[in-house]
Amino acid sequence: MVPYNFSRRVPQNCPPAFQGRYTVLPGDTFFTIAQMFRVRIEALAVNNPHIPNPNILFIGDVLCVPGFISYPCCSLLEPRGRVPFGTGGVAFVNFGPKGGQAVSFVATLPQPTVFGNFDKYSGEIFIPGIGRFGNQLFASPDDPPTWSTRVELPTVASVMPNSSVVIRPFNSITGASGETILEGIILGGSCQQQS
Repeated sequence: MVPYNFSRRVPQNCPPAFQGRYTVLPGDTFFTIAQMFRVRIEALAVNNPHIPNPNILFIGDVLCVPGFISYPCCSLLEPRGRVPFGTGGVAFVNFGPKGGQAVSFVATLPQPTVFGNFDKYSGEIFIPGIGRFGNQLFASPDDPPTWSTRVELPTVASVMPNSSVVIRPFNSITGASGETILEGIILGGSCQQQS
């Protein structure tokens, strides 16, 4: 078991390709963390010079892990065009449950039919130079419903600065997609609200 250290070791900053931050949990070792993020132990050690001995980790230590943005983070999804009052959402970039990164979408939206011949919503992330990844949002029983989904990125993909996160309606029968309803941009080295 990893001992607890009341004076956590936290990096002042992280190298460009290791912008993600991971907090050490009970049972973690450099080996298991390297496996989780699919990176060599040597690369993990070199990018965490604030940990002088990789064989000694404490619960609560913070490690720099692979990523081109600082995560976990949130991005507000702002309305695009005319939308009903109360429409809004967030995209949350975090570690994926199976390794890599994931983007979770949560939004308060009207029924998709408000925007035309649509019956579903999709949450999508567009990563420059890599491509688009998305998933269908599912509604809560509330009125208006809260819609949510998680998009797990393949381990070869990583969220980059200037990635956009959007929600738009689509028709599950015809495959037609509507205009973007909500959008956020991941700017610079972190998630931020678009200005």
